[in-house]
Amino acid sequence: MTGPGPGPEQIRLGPRQTLTVLSSTPEQLLLECTWQPGDPPPTHWHPSQHEHFVVLDGELTVVVSGDERVLRVGDALDVPPVTAHHMWNAGPAPCRASWTITPAQRTEELFRTMAQGPGLVSKASMVWRFRHELRLGSPADDPS
Repeated sequence: MTGPGPGPEQIRLGPRQTLTVLSSTPEQLLLECTWQPGDPPPTHWHPSQHEHFVVLDGELTVVVSGDERVLRVGDALDVPPVTAHHMWNAGPAPCRASWTITPAQRTEELFRTMAQGPGLVSKASMVWRFRHELRLGSPADDPS
């Protein structure tokens, strides 16, 4: 299910990242993401979701399980569940990539919540609410 209107829904996760929802079912969330140049986000992992990225334009710097590399146009990346990772655009121009998340779970709802820019107390609540979709840090550091 995508948002209302004639075109795909866009979700702005901050000044440097915009998501376009191409399709959304319980089994799969298909996005196109644009990153503006900027600093790395926090390391995170997903307890039961697989992510697949394909760079369409620009360059995407990724760190997966501590290994850093730069993906360029046509490069793909698979991130299995329970794998610490983060990615950002360290290059000089915007980066665009396709992004598939399986199963989708409540990830689209998570992104919409993140786009609202919650305050500090709400951030802690959000991390708990979406703990099945997203965990901060590394799986080795997770107390659960």
